[in-house]
Amino acid sequence: MTPEGDERALVVGGGYAGLVAARVLADRFDEVVVLEQDDLTAAPEHRRGTPQSRHPHALLARGAELLEDLFPGLRAELRDAGAPVSDFGQFPMLYPAGWSPRVHTDLALQTFSRPLLEAALRRRVLACPRVRLLDRTRVARVVLDAAREHVIGVRTEGDTLHPARLVVVATGRTSRLPAGLLAGGLPAPDLLRVDGNLSYTSRVYRRDTASPPPWQASLQATLAPTARRGGTVVALEDDRWLVCLFGADGQSAPTDPAGFSAYAASLANPHIKDVVSHAEPLGAIYRYGGLGGQWRRYDRIRPWPRGLAVLGDALCVLNPLYGHGMTVAAQQAVLLARMLDAHGPAAACGHFQRRSARTLLLPWYLSTSLDLGWRPERAPVAALLARRYLARLLRRVPDDPVLYRRFLAVQHMTASPLTLLAPSPRTGRGGARP
Repeated sequence: MTPEGDERALVVGGGYAGLVAARVLADRFDEVVVLEQDDLTAAPEHRRGTPQSRHPHALLARGAELLEDLFPGLRAELRDAGAPVSDFGQFPMLYPAGWSPRVHTDLALQTFSRPLLEAALRRRVLACPRVRLLDRTRVARVVLDAAREHVIGVRTEGDTLHPARLVVVATGRTSRLPAGLLAGGLPAPDLLRVDGNLSYTSRVYRRDTASPPPWQASLQATLAPTARRGGTVVALEDDRWLVCLFGADGQSAPTDPAGFSAYAASLANPHIKDVVSHAEPLGAIYRYGGLGGQWRRYDRIRPWPRGLAVLGDALCVLNPLYGHGMTVAAQQAVLLARMLDAHGPAAACGHFQRRSARTLLLPWYLSTSLDLGWRPERAPVAALLARRYLARLLRRVPDDPVLYRRFLAVQHMTASPLTLLAPSPRTGRGGARP
């Protein structure tokens, strides 16, 4: 599709998902306006609209590839800003059955803070002359035509109409779109929800670069139904460690320093305990809860309004423990571009919502199958079988480097889950403490 006349696209939400959406729209519209409720600055800063930004974020290999295609040189830019890169197979992970084997995978692990990534993306997106940012602008609702068939724009608080041919909603997990659809006479989407009652409690520490450890990050996983405590420590830019303590099934690390340290000491992962015990803390302790999965099935609404697309967490919130969210949002932005090229701005959105649902099936079932293990009631048969298979696979991982490489490739969305069904030789033992 090429821009025709005064075509304008609106992106509601100026966070990560909104920025990658604005990037692909900038190639296809005369003007792209990003509407964001927070006050944005050029510097990397935490903001009210992303309370999860103080906790770990993972960009899987597939997501990093997509971002590099959209923003050439991004990985090098982040590395120059202090975000380290290493092979993901050298990332020690402690599962209930033992330590992951140290393997070479060609899957890059780059760790950084959410504000650093968003600032880099925002700077690049706003460098495009077709993109304009309106921050401190709260959108009240999406506006449909009289027949409720086509989006004509959005209204902001104060009742200002911003007309557009395409509206992309990327407002995160607290999106008010379902209520807006009801107000416009459309049905609310079906809501799928699976909550493992997971919480993150995080604190930043100073990282000693004079004598760095032989790892960039280390993790202890939670796993239903018994391993309720876990955590991770990851290297950030500006010579910092980010320590995040996990609690599942109602467990939660305290936010006072003594309680935080005691919780870290209760873990079997020595790397987390050592950082908390010996590194200098650089700030307050923050907790973030409500981290279960939530999928609004907009693909099931018929007819779907022409010119309206929903992506990122506004569409589907994935348990962040499994690291799929940012990669899936990048996939959705690229998919939206393909649908626009194939069908034009009005008809593209229905195709996009249906196709995006298909791309969500794998990450949704990977995460929710495990999270359903925290529920006291019996899970659906398909989820029960998937959880049993994944639990059996994780028990084998410490002793099977070949299987572990395949598992990581699937987790990073660079290989089909069918590769896990292939037989592998049981070579060596990886369960020793690293």
